Amino acid sequence: MLKFMKIIALVTTIAALSACSKNEASEQKKADAPMEQMNKESSTATTAQAVGVITAIDTKENILTLDHEAIPAINWPAMKMGFKVADPSLLNGLTVGDKVDFELKAEGENYIIIAVKPKNS
Repeated sequence: MLKFMKIIALVTTIAALSACSKNEASEQKKADAPMEQMNKESSTATTAQAVGVITAIDTKENILTLDHEAIPAINWPAMKMGFKVADPSLLNGLTVGDKVDFELKAEGENYIIIAVKPKNS
């Protein structure tokens, strides 16, 4: 009888862990959903204007991370992502939390920031 109870406990634990891992996978898929909505093939624009809020500034790698609004010109939904800046001086005077207007330019399959300025309140 004791052996039977141990087997039942083991099966119950495995079932509970399996259910948890399915929920985590579902949450991960939801978090990645904006990237799935990006339609690179129908985007022919070489530049695009956008608005976003700065969430990180990496002066070592020259990357500006923005939580940006949708960018219709290149068929992108609103999302948070990092962009390489064309000129490191573009990062001068910017602060995390600033709302900015920025311009992207296609460089291969990626877009880089070629202009950025704080948005007037």
